Amino acid sequence: MTLLLALAWTSPAEAAIRRFALVVGNNEGAASAQPLYFAEQDAKKMQSILTRQGEVQPEDLQMVLGGNRTQVLAALGTLKVRLAQAEAAGDDTILTFYYSGHADSVNLEIGRTSLAWTELADVLDHSGADVRIAFVDACQSGNLTRRKGGTLAPSFVFDVHERLDASGSVYLTSSASDESSQESDAIGGSYFTHFLASALSGTADDNRDGHVTLSETYRYVYHQTVFETSDTRGGTQHPTYDWELSGTGDVVIAELPRAGGTLSFSHLNPGTFTVFDPDRHVFIAEVEVADADRKLAVAPGHYLVQRRSPTWLEVHRVTVTEGTDVALSGEGFERVAYANDTAKGMIEADLTRAKLPRMSVRALLGGRGFVGHTLQYLPSSPLAGAEARFNWRKGPWASLDLLGGSGVGDLSVPGLDYTVRANVSSASLGLGLGYATPEARFRVGGGLHLEGLYIARSFPDAETHAQSAFGLAPGLEGWAGWYPRHFEVEFQMRTHYLPYIVDDERTGMLYSEVALALGWRF
Repeated sequence: MTLLLALAWTSPAEAAIRRFALVVGNNEGAASAQPLYFAEQDAKKMQSILTRQGEVQPEDLQMVLGGNRTQVLAALGTLKVRLAQAEAAGDDTILTFYYSGHADSVNLEIGRTSLAWTELADVLDHSGADVRIAFVDACQSGNLTRRKGGTLAPSFVFDVHERLDASGSVYLTSSASDESSQESDAIGGSYFTHFLASALSGTADDNRDGHVTLSETYRYVYHQTVFETSDTRGGTQHPTYDWELSGTGDVVIAELPRAGGTLSFSHLNPGTFTVFDPDRHVFIAEVEVADADRKLAVAPGHYLVQRRSPTWLEVHRVTVTEGTDVALSGEGFERVAYANDTAKGMIEADLTRAKLPRMSVRALLGGRGFVGHTLQYLPSSPLAGAEARFNWRKGPWASLDLLGGSGVGDLSVPGLDYTVRANVSSASLGLGLGYATPEARFRVGGGLHLEGLYIARSFPDAETHAQSAFGLAPGLEGWAGWYPRHFEVEFQMRTHYLPYIVDDERTGMLYSEVALALGWRF
C-alpha cells in the first residue's frame, strides 16, 4: 500500500504560502495482488485532515479514488498549472501527494496500471513547488527513499512559520524496500495511516506546544508502527524517511488550534484511549496518556472514546462543536462488556460488506437465433430484457436474467416446395455462473448458463393450430465490457442446446443469443 502526503502550515506573514495536495487511493493493484479493503478509506481520512487542518483550499486539492495512472498524472498536471500561477503571484508553494494502494519494488500499482518510483519522484521534483513532502504507505515503499541513496538524519531543515527560505523534497514511507505494509481489520485501515492520522491530530506533539512537526510525526509513526506490527503474520514494518532540503528549523505539519475543536485528556486519568467517529465508521486516533496532558484535534461531530482494561471497556460518547475544547475525565466513562464494543462492531460490519459481491443491474437488447436445420422451423427474433449480476472481488460471478422477444419469418417445409408465414415468441429465465478478470476498466468473463426457454409459434396464413414448447437449455456464455466507474457497457454472447422429444425420439436444437448490455454497478 502506498501513501504520500505533505502538510505544512504557517502563521500570517508578509508573503503568502499556498498549499496544494493530491490524494490518491486504490484498493486494486496488479492482477496477481490481493485486493485491499481500506486503501481508499484511508485516502479519504487523510483528505479530511488536509482540508481540516492543512489549510489546503478545496480548489487546490485533487483526489483520485479507484483511478489509474493517466488520471493521477492528469491531476498532477492540473496542480502544476495552479502551482505556476501561485509562483507567478509571488507565493511560496508546498505540494502534498498522498497515495494509498499497492506497490512493488519498481512501481506504484494504481489499479491495473503502474507508475515507477523513479517517475513519481521526477514528476514531484518538476512540479514547480518550492517544497514537496511525500508520505508513502505501500509495500516496499522504502524504494522511494532509496532512489538517491538517502539516509536518515536527526531533524528536518526548514520552518514554514515565516516566508519559505528553502526548497526541496521530503519522503516518509511506511515500510523498508523489502517489507510489506499491512492493513488491520481491528482498526479498519493500515497501521501506518492509522498512526499517521493520530500523529497529525496531536498525539505526536511531544512538547505540547500545539504544533506537530515532521520529526515528531516520524518518531511517533515509526515507534507505533514497529510496535503494533512486531507480532503480526506479515512481520514488523519499519517506516523510513529521506529528504533533500536546505534551510534551518523544523517543519510544522499540523497546528492543533486550526481544527474545529479539541479533546483534552488529563494525566490524572491515564491509559490508552481510542477515538472513533461512529457517523463515518472511522478510527480517528489512539492517544497514550501517562505523565502529561494530551490534546487531540478533531472536526465538529460526535465521537466515541474508549479505554481498554483487561476485562472490560470504558466508553464515553461526546459531542464536539466548532472552537470548543471537551475535557475527558473519568466521570464521563461507563463500563461495558467487550461484546458491546460499538467501534469494533461497526468496523466488522464494514469489512463484511466489503467482502460481499458487488451487484450490477443492466438492460439487454439483442437477438435470439436458431441454427442448423431448425432454421426451417423457427425464425430469428429480436430480444430484450434485464439482468442482475453479482461480482466477487477475486473473480467469480453469478447472474440472473429475464429475456423475451418475438419475430415473424417465412418457414420452409421439408420435402415440399413452399414456405409458410410464422409468428414466433420466446421468453427465458436464465442463471449464469463463471469467472471474470479482476475489476478494472476493461474486463472479460465467461462461464456456464442454464436457461428455461418457452417458445410459441402461430401461422396466420394457414389453418394450423398454434404450437408451444418449454425446456431447460444448458449452454456457455462469454462477455467483454467497458466499466468506467459505476457505468457498464458490455457485449454478451451465449450458445445453448435445447433437448426435446418428437414421436418418442430424443433430439434437440442449438440456438444463440447476442446482446448489448447497459447497466449500473452499485
